[in-house]
Amino acid sequence: MADDRTSRMRRWAPAGATFAPNPDYRTGRAFASTDHLAADAVVAYVDGVLRGAARGRAEQHLQLCPQCAADVAAQADARSLLRGCHDVSAPSSLIGELSQIPTREFDVRGLHRRSR
Repeated sequence: MADDRTSRMRRWAPAGATFAPNPDYRTGRAFASTDHLAADAVVAYVDGVLRGAARGRAEQHLQLCPQCAADVAAQADARSLLRGCHDVSAPSSLIGELSQIPTREFDVRGLHRRSR
């Protein structure tokens, strides 16, 4: 019985899912030199918040991968441009629309029951 339950748990996917579980997926796999840096990692690297072993792996990868090195250079350029902008203003129409966004939290528990 426990084996059957464990087997079902491994095959579980949400109803209507358009994907199948990847049986070859390995948790905790090592970062391969052929893997590209994720966008979040590029931003963290440029902002100087990527630390320790993660930064070391990124630096190693950047020496081997011109595509990721170009991503880092583009992110650094964008960061410099944004930091150099002093007078940034938004159109009053945008500010007006943003001010209309509700700021209080809504209790959505049970909304589906009332809408039927």
